Amino acid sequence: MTATYALPASVYNDARRAVAEGRTFVEQTGFPLGVAMIDHAWNGVSSEAVIEHLGAFQNDDGGFGRGLEVDIEALESNPFATRLAMIILLGLVDHPGKTLEMTTALQPWLIENQAEDGDWHFSRATESGGLAPWFAGWTFPSLNPACCLAGLASRLDIATPELLNRVARLFAARATLEEARTGDFYTLLPYAEYAGGIAWTDRDYYLDAIANNITQGDKADSYADAGHFWDHVLGGGPDVTVRIPGEVLSRYGHRLLTEQLPDGGWPTPYNEAWRPLLTAQACVTLARLRHGI
Repeated sequence: MTATYALPASVYNDARRAVAEGRTFVEQTGFPLGVAMIDHAWNGVSSEAVIEHLGAFQNDDGGFGRGLEVDIEALESNPFATRLAMIILLGLVDHPGKTLEMTTALQPWLIENQAEDGDWHFSRATESGGLAPWFAGWTFPSLNPACCLAGLASRLDIATPELLNRVARLFAARATLEEARTGDFYTLLPYAEYAGGIAWTDRDYYLDAIANNITQGDKADSYADAGHFWDHVLGGGPDVTVRIPGEVLSRYGHRLLTEQLPDGGWPTPYNEAWRPLLTAQACVTLARLRHGI
């Protein structure tokens, strides 16, 4: 598919400077995973360093926890930290043997910890640890995280037929076009990431609804920052991207650059502890936009 948007050549040097400042911020905050992500995306460094540092957040059971999702304090594996790790893995340009080792270890966790209802619930250990209020009140099963993990696992080629079938049944029972068309950021997120990795009969209708939601969100100025916009667009993949007007994509490419703070990091409406990872993710997104999406 032909790229529908790329950062203009006129801002390439600005992007380079922004990334260099972002890297310094991430390094100074003591987040080596983020430094490795930026070096891989921008400086031609092998992804092996990303895998090595991401491994610090992977538990012996193959899932991810250990503070990667900063709003969940328990060290044990949980679905939301695992989603973040899967997104990082999908952002890699090259895939050395260590990537396969990591995803091979992750697959059993996905299989063994999926409930019959299709979702991945919090373990008792996770529930007993510190949880942000929104996680403390989370209701399972839910499209988020079930559809997010299914779509990402499919893209990583580690989803089994039974895993996907369970999520498909949950999607059929809970999903609606109206929700995809009008839901807020976290309501739309599982629709986008599911569509980014899964094929089903009514997918085109949902792609249209997702794209309409994103476009209307731009008109209403409802995105807290450019990072949230790109979470939806890149999460949905090329079939969502091609449905978004070019001027909207251009606006958020520019916004991503201009939202960088004087200290070199990118902002967050949440816990400040998110900034190192969000800054690394912003730099990786700029790399993707540089090459065209």
